[in-house]
Amino acid sequence: MDLIMPPALKPWFSSGIPESRQFDIGFALFEFPRFEDLIDFQMGYRWHSFTQAREPAWDDNWLVLASSHGDPLIYHLKDGHILFARHGAGHWAPRLLFADLAQMSRCFNALATLITHVGEALFDGDYNIQPNYVELIKTEIVHHVGLEQGKQIIEQLEISAYA
Repeated sequence: MDLIMPPALKPWFSSGIPESRQFDIGFALFEFPRFEDLIDFQMGYRWHSFTQAREPAWDDNWLVLASSHGDPLIYHLKDGHILFARHGAGHWAPRLLFADLAQMSRCFNALATLITHVGEALFDGDYNIQPNYVELIKTEIVHHVGLEQGKQIIEQLEISAYA
């Protein structure tokens, strides 16, 4: 397969991800493979799941770091940005979430800590995130990335209160 892993990712995969290999940020549960499994994790994105043929619509600079229900969190190999895309749209159109791995780690760790600390109080009787916690999640994101980028993340991850 035609992919060489950037050496800088190995230490991050060893120390930047919880032992569970998951970040629960309330509105998404991102699951990360082990570094050793990262090439295989590209199947269904970079390569067709059945034929293993290269997917022509997948940019050579995109590396899937994690996914939430099939929606990929993408590391841009040239500039180190973290992108996000929704699957099932008929084409890939990733949007910028984070400037780099460090920024994503700080933000996701803060959100995961908040979610863990709040526990079941996070949800209402219909298992929707309570509006006050939705606002707290949004505030935490903006605190870590700034207002403009925070708005992009909130929009891309569809972080909003349910009526």
